Amino acid sequence: MSHSNTEAMFRFVDCVQHLEDQEAIANELFKTVQVFGFSSFGISGLPQPGESIEPYFLLSGWNPEWFSRYISRDYVHVDPIIARTHQSDEPFTWDEACRDKPLSRKSKQVMNEATEFGMHKGFTVPIYSHDGLSAVVTFGGERIELQDRDRGALHMIAIYAHSQIKRLLVKTNALDGCRAPLSSRERECVLWCAEGKTNWEIGRITGLAEKTVEAYLRNACLKVGAINRAQLVAESIRQRQIT
Repeated sequence: MSHSNTEAMFRFVDCVQHLEDQEAIANELFKTVQVFGFSSFGISGLPQPGESIEPYFLLSGWNPEWFSRYISRDYVHVDPIIARTHQSDEPFTWDEACRDKPLSRKSKQVMNEATEFGMHKGFTVPIYSHDGLSAVVTFGGERIELQDRDRGALHMIAIYAHSQIKRLLVKTNALDGCRAPLSSRERECVLWCAEGKTNWEIGRITGLAEKTVEAYLRNACLKVGAINRAQLVAESIRQRQIT
């Protein structure tokens, strides 16, 4: 990941935690994903079979015409990207989703029509809560070349963007203030986690047993409402448990 991409990720995280306006967050997200080569984004909950996705959409950075077409034709139920989202807890490129298995005629139609709006390639992040898969954040553009660290940065950006938008929409500010604070050891482990260190490496640095580090991070996840390391770091920053 280039230095500019790293800076873009941290600038986004730092900026949006102070924003209380949905449009301002959308503008900041658009500026940030452009650094990675993307020109559009979408953040949405996932409907049940037969339901429209429209009431679940949290934030659209799509071309309005494409958004209208996608909604009116219920493309969510034949979209291969959404199908892959239901099968994966890891971020993936659209190419990875489309080569997993043969696409139906309608699935191919969705992907082909998306290219009319500059969405030839993309990267998608499933968002999980304690109840399971809860949302999806997707980025699209003409062409992308992502290294592993770029994917990690976009994963963090997606988690953070979804979290902030959801906070605004469901007004959970007061709830976040009631969360138990991280202990000094938990905070220390999360900070090293944010640096990309493994449990074993954190243990070597802090003098703790690897199992103890694992326990501290597990407790921290429970406190901030996270289910994986990337979400733990993003939520800890958003809730100002770490800086």
